[in-house]
Amino acid sequence: MSDVVRRLAAANPVPTGAPVHEPTPLPAGRITLAAALAVAVAVPAMAFAGRLGDLLGLSNQGTPVATSSLALAQDSKLSEAMGSLGFPSTLRQLGTVNGVDFYASRTSDGRYCFAIEKDGVRGGVGCDLAGTFPSPADPVWIFPPYEGFNGYAADGVATVEGLDASGQVVVSVLVSDNLFAAPAGDYGGVTTVEAFDAQGEQVWTKQLAAR
Repeated sequence: MSDVVRRLAAANPVPTGAPVHEPTPLPAGRITLAAALAVAVAVPAMAFAGRLGDLLGLSNQGTPVATSSLALAQDSKLSEAMGSLGFPSTLRQLGTVNGVDFYASRTSDGRYCFAIEKDGVRGGVGCDLAGTFPSPADPVWIFPPYEGFNGYAADGVATVEGLDASGQVVVSVLVSDNLFAAPAGDYGGVTTVEAFDAQGEQVWTKQLAAR
């Protein structure tokens, strides 16, 4: 077991058996909704106390912003969906990478919620209802790579790669402040995502759900 896996295991004692399903995007050229479907699990209430980083297991604390200020929230259907997912009234803007704005928060009942926007015309939202991110089993939260390759990574993850069905690397991106975003492109051929630590050791791999 690598050092990063040990650190994750020590810092994030959460259940690792429940699956997390990648959000499903809508057609390109508009704001898209990506609602993660997963089985909710019980998490001790004390785990919800503290700063955003304490809750998410991320060093990046971000800057508070009103959820209503996001372009995503201006779309009535998306606003309704965000409400049904339990998005809080305030998110944390964690940064911008390759033109993608990243937001994150956690609801009072322990659901991790994320939002990304790009140029105010497309983006996605999702919640990790299983509560397994970040953990050794799930150190990476990725939005579907069909229109991009974007997501969040736990402390200790340095690189995230996407591979096609033949095992060839389609995209490789560095993680900065717990965030990663590949340049604009079509990454529909990505079927597997892998994460590596700073020493280049693979710490995680996950096969994506079929389109």
